Amino acid sequence: MNATVLKQAQAAPPPSPEAQKLLEQLRDIHEPAPISWWPPAPGWWLLALLLLACAAGVYLWLRHKRQQRLHNRYRVEAVELLRSVDAGARMAPQEINEILKRVAVTTYGRTACGNLTGRPWLDFLQDSAEIECPDAVKKVVLQHIYRADNTDKAGNEAFRNYAIEWVQRHRQSRPAIAQAETAEAGSV
Repeated sequence: MNATVLKQAQAAPPPSPEAQKLLEQLRDIHEPAPISWWPPAPGWWLLALLLLACAAGVYLWLRHKRQQRLHNRYRVEAVELLRSVDAGARMAPQEINEILKRVAVTTYGRTACGNLTGRPWLDFLQDSAEIECPDAVKKVVLQHIYRADNTDKAGNEAFRNYAIEWVQRHRQSRPAIAQAETAEAGSV
């Protein structure tokens, strides 16, 4: 078969002068330049912007969470102190009340709650956290807090549990307290 193809190629007539001129104008095939990776397509720019926005969002969220954790650190420490109080001890109500008072003074200022005792103190605690105060806690705060001769372990446990819940749920500020703090700052 190869021999027949050679014979046909030899038997083919030579190209005409016009065909010869056209064949001389042919050049080698040139491949186009390879596609550059820079600058990227618009889709890649959008993806990069989206990734940057996500990274910035995650950074801001983590920073916010860290600031919240630092801002509420006093709550964690107060709950740890309250949990370490032995409810069966004679001085338990005083210790629990002292921790509550320290948290309240730190949060709301000395003029708003520093010298509250008895019923006004209970009202302040209920108003600042909107937690219903159990009767056992009222009894401990109103009757047993300054008496070391009577120990009510169940009442002390209820007071400690109420104090833990109050520390975890109290609001940061109230309008009346904010006004008192402004007045306190003005008198300094």
